[in-house]
Amino acid sequence: MKLSRQFILFGLLLSIVLCSCKKTQPQLPANKIVDNNEDAQTLLEINKKLALREDSLLKIIVNKKDKSFIKSELGFWYKITNKTNADRPKNNEQCEISYVLKLPSGKVVLAESKKIVIGKKDVISGIEEGVKLLKKGEKATLIIPWYLGYGMNGLDEQIPPYTSLVCEVELK
Repeated sequence: MKLSRQFILFGLLLSIVLCSCKKTQPQLPANKIVDNNEDAQTLLEINKKLALREDSLLKIIVNKKDKSFIKSELGFWYKITNKTNADRPKNNEQCEISYVLKLPSGKVVLAESKKIVIGKKDVISGIEEGVKLLKKGEKATLIIPWYLGYGMNGLDEQIPPYTSLVCEVELK
């Protein structure tokens, strides 16, 4: 697993170095749009490939863990437990959540309760989008790909770069 992450990092660094070696384009006025930006297109293609690879890895994890997980349109997997008939939170609504973030190995890296405002990005995208699927009083297990978590940077030394997360979340 570490070797594949190192390979991905090496590939990204190599593409950045190769892209930065080109002669820089002259600056255009703000009202001019460049339709053919090769660097942006190259990075977009690399990100698409990384996301597809990550999705394949997460599918393996889900199949080992529990086949009743559902894949969201954004790419994270979820399983709602403790279902209720309450309301779902709306945009700009404040709600209280508690969650435990784990690495795929099971190591707990973060556990907290906090109040968030839906739509204000108070937590990582994967958790916020998962909370939007819950009704008050419900709990869920989320399997969040790195691009909806802490991304290419990770979080200090707790969460390495390009690391997917397992999250146990409750909407209180």
